[in-house]
Amino acid sequence: MSTYTFELPDFASEADLAERTLRGLDTVSGVSVDRAAETISVTSTLSYSEMLDVIRQNGISAR
Repeated sequence: MSTYTFELPDFASEADLAERTLRGLDTVSGVSVDRAAETISVTSTLSYSEMLDVIRQNGISAR
């Protein structure tokens, strides 16, 4: 498993949605939201690009 950190450009409106969505995935074992940095960190069995694709497919603008 690896941990990846993603910036959320629309943090105020997307942070809660991102956290709920990611916690519901079987491939994710941990989610941490950093409100000060406006980022979300995800521990997953997926690669960085696969995780980014999953996030974006759920309507969350991450980078």
